[in-house]
Amino acid sequence: MKLKYFFKYYLFWLCFFIVQKPIFMLINLSQMGSLAWQDWFTVPYHAFPLDLSVASYITAVFGLILTVHYLWPSRVLARVTDVFTGLILLVALMTFIGDLGVFPAWGYHLDKTVFIYLSSPREVLACAEWWMWLLGAVALCASWYGCYKLYRRLMLGWELFKVPDAWSARGLRAFGMLLLTGLLFLPMRGSVTTSTMNTGRVYFSDKQPLNIAAINPVFNIMESLSENTFDTQRYTYMSSEEAQALVAELLPDSVSQVHTPQLLTTRRPNIILFILESFSLNAWHAMPCLQNLASEGIFFPRVAASSYRTDRGVVAILSGFPGQPTSSLMVQPAKSQHLPHLGTSLAKQGYRLKFWYGGDEDFTNMRSYLISGGFLDRVNDHSFPVSERLSKWGVNDHLLFRAAYEEIATRAADAAPTLDVILSLSSHEPFEVPAIRRYEDIYLNSLAYTDSCIGAFADSLRQTEAWENTLLVFVADHGYAHPSGVQNYEPRRYAIPVVWAGGAVKEHREITTLCSQIDLVPTLLAQMDVDYTDYRFAKNMLDTTSVPFAFYSFNDGFALLTDQDTVVIDAKSNRTILGNNPSSEQHARAFVQRVMEVIDTL
Repeated sequence: MKLKYFFKYYLFWLCFFIVQKPIFMLINLSQMGSLAWQDWFTVPYHAFPLDLSVASYITAVFGLILTVHYLWPSRVLARVTDVFTGLILLVALMTFIGDLGVFPAWGYHLDKTVFIYLSSPREVLACAEWWMWLLGAVALCASWYGCYKLYRRLMLGWELFKVPDAWSARGLRAFGMLLLTGLLFLPMRGSVTTSTMNTGRVYFSDKQPLNIAAINPVFNIMESLSENTFDTQRYTYMSSEEAQALVAELLPDSVSQVHTPQLLTTRRPNIILFILESFSLNAWHAMPCLQNLASEGIFFPRVAASSYRTDRGVVAILSGFPGQPTSSLMVQPAKSQHLPHLGTSLAKQGYRLKFWYGGDEDFTNMRSYLISGGFLDRVNDHSFPVSERLSKWGVNDHLLFRAAYEEIATRAADAAPTLDVILSLSSHEPFEVPAIRRYEDIYLNSLAYTDSCIGAFADSLRQTEAWENTLLVFVADHGYAHPSGVQNYEPRRYAIPVVWAGGAVKEHREITTLCSQIDLVPTLLAQMDVDYTDYRFAKNMLDTTSVPFAFYSFNDGFALLTDQDTVVIDAKSNRTILGNNPSSEQHARAFVQRVMEVIDTL
């Protein structure tokens, strides 16, 4: 009789995961694109293998409890089952509801990255409004209660069935239940061959959002945690020699200063580098102050962000190193300390360094990365009084920019040249900014606020003697999914503005060369006649002999953009999402392979 409860328990969990698919699609309807009525059925159908796998893992525990119950009938085991089921329900629902919350901003499911962020709970809480957290908590409690009551109703009385008195009969039934539980290994693993269950198994459509919707969020985290953080083999598509040869076609060993126009009035300007949170080129109209600076300075309108999160973006900008699809170099100091760094490159030229940030510099191990780059002088949220930490992330941009201006403007003109890096934060979700309401869209409104801070900073600095020898560099840490409906893998999701301004700029220029965020440091160092060969994956954007291209990565995927075509590859399924050029696909795979091989040696 206990056999039916085994299958009822299995069915309960299977249905639990199946119904999540249409809910996920409904909540994220704006991200799904155009849906046919069949999609509401095909997604759960193709998602079935992963749902079956996770349900098998959970049911296997219940199967073991049933096995023990044949040998030792006790209601204690029923209580153990209730506690176990309640806890798993809580974890699964927290994952699902949290997934619903982050997907619109992240464009992918929760993975092990969330555990890195949980080490800084204040920053996690800052990602959403209070009412969103309250709504999520209410949804969690209500759904947990409903699911748990359903489980109790389905399993009512299983522990009351009597077992045979004879030990031989008990042992036989226990062995049968153990054997049945062992059969769950097949759906868990998904195969008896060397191929095991993975998220790529459920990919079925040329519409990437449908593939993402089919992924079981619990399995996604399990897979993410089981993977090596920097798994070189996962991104090995060819021999290392072949990969190096293909990358060399994009990045020749020789560099040319002769073919680089000099755009600055001095070889040793004071540099103020603004790293702007979530400044997408798709929202260029919300940045009038930055537009004005671009109209008088140097504007790079064809730049692709290297990745999709700040920790990847900062490393891409300051170290010229591409972001990785499923990992972050910044969070591993043992590796990030071996990267080249704009700070160390300029410190060798006599520059004094300072980093300005209004938030927690320990978030994602940023402090260790900055110190490795020579930034011993740093400003963070604790540099400001508590009364000025008004944002959920820390200090609002107008206060941070004002503090930076007040120090920079008073520095002696004959002192050593300086590099100031200012990382903004106010245009981070939940996009809460001080009283300014230019747009109903909260994202655009946050950009307009930070843009006004940029304008105020530049206007004030223009009135000082420091302006003439200063180069202002503006670059986004990453793009943003704007307008609504932009997918996480699309090239326009990674389009960002780069602007050079200030008195050190000779004249207005618009550089329309296709390039990447990682190319910023070599381009800047070339203007200063400083060697940049350590930045092996980046190029001088102004060198007319270089190959125009950009590479970016998204969650377990990557893309290569050239003037001729665009290829976007999903690494989970090793399938090309966009583009149909075998040569470009090979170059893209070679590039990501070489990035991972180099990381392996750090």
